[in-house]
Amino acid sequence: MKITHHAYLILFILAFAASLMGCSAIGLSGAAGANETATAEGYQTATPDPVLVTETVAPQPTDLPTAAPYPEPSGRIAFVSERDGNPEIYVMNADGTDQRNLTNHPAEDRDPVWSPDGERIAFTSNRDNGGDIYVMNADGSDLLRITDDPANDTNPVWAPDGTRIAFESFRDGNWEIFVMNADSSGIISLTDQHLGDSFPVWSPDGNWIVYVTSQYGNADLQLVHPDGSGTMRLTDTSAPDALPAWSPDSSRIAFVSWTDGNPDIYIINADGSNLTRITQSMDREDCLAWSPDGNSLAYCANDPSGNSSLFITPVSGGNALPVTSGAGSIGAISWSPDGNWLAFQSDRDGSNEIYLVNLPGNDIRRLTTNAPITNNSPAWSPR
Repeated sequence: MKITHHAYLILFILAFAASLMGCSAIGLSGAAGANETATAEGYQTATPDPVLVTETVAPQPTDLPTAAPYPEPSGRIAFVSERDGNPEIYVMNADGTDQRNLTNHPAEDRDPVWSPDGERIAFTSNRDNGGDIYVMNADGSDLLRITDDPANDTNPVWAPDGTRIAFESFRDGNWEIFVMNADSSGIISLTDQHLGDSFPVWSPDGNWIVYVTSQYGNADLQLVHPDGSGTMRLTDTSAPDALPAWSPDSSRIAFVSWTDGNPDIYIINADGSNLTRITQSMDREDCLAWSPDGNSLAYCANDPSGNSSLFITPVSGGNALPVTSGAGSIGAISWSPDGNWLAFQSDRDGSNEIYLVNLPGNDIRRLTTNAPITNNSPAWSPR
């Protein structure tokens, strides 16, 4: 059985988003500079007859200084590949070398998520009848099944200290948010209402979990403490809100909303104040992710023809800068820890593969070459 997110929530959101698709173009301009040099000669007249006065000029270097090279990508990237005939979890170096299969099972293994220390990977699999959450070491060893329920458990997210995992489950007859220890003990339910809660995201400071709730008759964002206390509604809009993403300092949450009739990116403070619209285009924005320094957001913009581009926009205001453009779809972006690169999946070359791009956008590298096999869901290790 294939593990999917919840069709009812996706259909609900798409019903609000079925109109107002437009196309916008964002320009990128640059500035160039030039260096100038000068020499000097002088004449001094002490008498009616001119006397030449010369200067000693220091010898100039023959080799001009060169710009420092752009940092090469480092670390590891986990991803999903179907090159073995079914979805499996793989890991590779950030330059695409040493691609290794971490799971080997006829079932479907998906959604790899790194632990904060980069030592373990959580993922979902339907290998034991229904979807469950598993944890393994980053080399594929010590596999542990941490949920055991006939219903689907999916979308694992690590606590910042690496001791617990939040996830969503259909075990109560609708989607709810649960938390458990990473060793499979101590499971608790954080939500309990009949319309469904999904897509949990843990705040970097560990104090909150934001999730999408349908309990108000609309897809809104809501907060809850990891022990289930302090539930607080964050958004109250007339259209669906989705895809919440915490800023690195836990003070703000970016998300996608159909509030103005088209899926745009908004930011709101964690206390519900200062709702700000970030994008103003008629494209459909999604797959957003904060930069490691918290100053920018990366996101995908999908035009009516079905093509996607990657953009970087400053959260303090200013124009969004295009990083990639062209034919094909883009999704599942992941920042490098140093903020210099983005990993993303795209079918720009005909099949779904994993790519890297540096943030000037002048160096795009294809890391996987398995056409027509699907490679997707890149996740950069945190260290």
